[in-house]
Amino acid sequence: MSLLEIENLSVAYGDLFAVREVSFALDEGAVFVLLGANGAGKTSILRSISGLVPARGGRILAAGRDLRGLAPNQVARAGISHVPEGRQIFPNLSVAENLTVSFLKERTKETMAAALAAVYELFPRLAERRRQAGGTLSGGEQQMLAIGRALMNFPKLLMLDEPSLGLSPVLADLVFERLATIRSLGTTILLVEQNATCLELATGGIILANGRVVLAGTRDRLQDSEFVRRAYLGV
Repeated sequence: MSLLEIENLSVAYGDLFAVREVSFALDEGAVFVLLGANGAGKTSILRSISGLVPARGGRILAAGRDLRGLAPNQVARAGISHVPEGRQIFPNLSVAENLTVSFLKERTKETMAAALAAVYELFPRLAERRRQAGGTLSGGEQQMLAIGRALMNFPKLLMLDEPSLGLSPVLADLVFERLATIRSLGTTILLVEQNATCLELATGGIILANGRVVLAGTRDRLQDSEFVRRAYLGV
């Protein structure tokens, strides 16, 4: 059984369809990439999985359980954490407060102190700035904070919406490096990106255009495809 299975998912805003009959599945331990340009439907897929936007059709199965109709807090309690585009941290709260406010005691057997320690070990910069207001952090530090906040509940599945957006290549590489570490610790990752360098991290994925799947496969198949090389890698 797949950890997450999307079957013929359609998402619409009024009469405008953002996603049309998209299907894919993630096995436990995968890093699965949704790659595509702006408006391809990537964000709408994550928002639908999280319960922020209702699906117009299809099924969203997490370990066999249909998530459609669940509220976002119920999805979070099912072990799915979502790092939204734009980070959306609490700018007036400290780093430590941003992290602790996200902790769900009933979600994990671990203590809040253990969750904080795990996040600080992964992102030592956050430990250094634990008393600093989130809004005063750099863009890269805010992205670390957004990811750390999502990890406070030891999720089975971590979904990230364009974590490299607005970051320098060096910081983007650092974020991808930390995601590789997160995966090695046992967390499955669903990653939305426009940056094709994320394929180095991926085990597989799909390419989206106008809300539809135009290519699907393993990392090697995607990297070797003429479509990806021309559209994303410039070769």
